[in-house]
Amino acid sequence: MGLFTKGQQNMAKSVYLDAKKYLKPKDGNIHIIMFNSFSKLINEFFCCEDKYTTQLDEILSSMQGDGYEIVDVKINTIKNQGKGFLSDDMEGYTTLVLYK
Repeated sequence: MGLFTKGQQNMAKSVYLDAKKYLKPKDGNIHIIMFNSFSKLINEFFCCEDKYTTQLDEILSSMQGDGYEIVDVKINTIKNQGKGFLSDDMEGYTTLVLYK
């Protein structure tokens, strides 16, 4: 586990608790919810993006724990969308979760 994993999980739990008000009742239909996120401050060229992975997994696991079925996850990256500690090249992620 990464150095900041626990903090990333706690942030995701907080985001999920807030997002729950947008989740539709379980009615058999497919619904969507969208999350926005940023990459970690310093990324290597080839590595696991542990911040995004930890946070999104926490949200998906929480949704499933609440009885929702994840149908699909669609991710879009947008370059240079955030201000990092050392640079201005943090990537933004929009994540669309389709669920039942």
